[in-house]
Amino acid sequence: MRRRWLGLLVTPLMLAGCGSGDKASTAEGESGGKSWVVVETGNPTGSPTPSRFTGTRSPFPSGFLPLPTNTPKATATGTFTCPPVKGNVINGADVKAGATSGAVTWYDPATTDIVEYRVTAISQDSKPGIQRDIGWTVVTPGATCGYRTATVTGLDRRTRYVFSVDMVTKGLEGSDGTVAKTVARSGVVKTS
Repeated sequence: MRRRWLGLLVTPLMLAGCGSGDKASTAEGESGGKSWVVVETGNPTGSPTPSRFTGTRSPFPSGFLPLPTNTPKATATGTFTCPPVKGNVINGADVKAGATSGAVTWYDPATTDIVEYRVTAISQDSKPGIQRDIGWTVVTPGATCGYRTATVTGLDRRTRYVFSVDMVTKGLEGSDGTVAKTVARSGVVKTS
């Protein structure tokens, strides 16, 4: 109850101070202090000192450190008869499906860092319960570039599959691991 009365007393006092009075407002306000709005006129001439950090100029004309003179030259990684991998884009894999298998063909660039290929089939037909795992068919890379073919077996009859080829390569220098990435994938193929 006391708060309500206090609010009723304070509100008229606050409203009395908010109205426009008979006196004109001054820049210094009624209490004699400076206004919180500060306005200065601009200066059309620039300042003699820069307003940003300029740093020191590089002793090299290009701004970059010079390369050592013993830098190895870049070499092409493919030839006309053996083109390089096409920008690491997942290229299409061709598949010839049988009743319970699929023969998958993809391009192998035969670089020295390839450890193996892993080929699998992924069912596109949903079935109730746990989905059957086809597993991987492991293929050794060729000594020369060209097309490789691997047969994935153990497929279900009259089932739609997408075939995927993963290339396993050596890890970066200094690491002892390997890296796998998908390099070829087919469209949906149905077994007979």
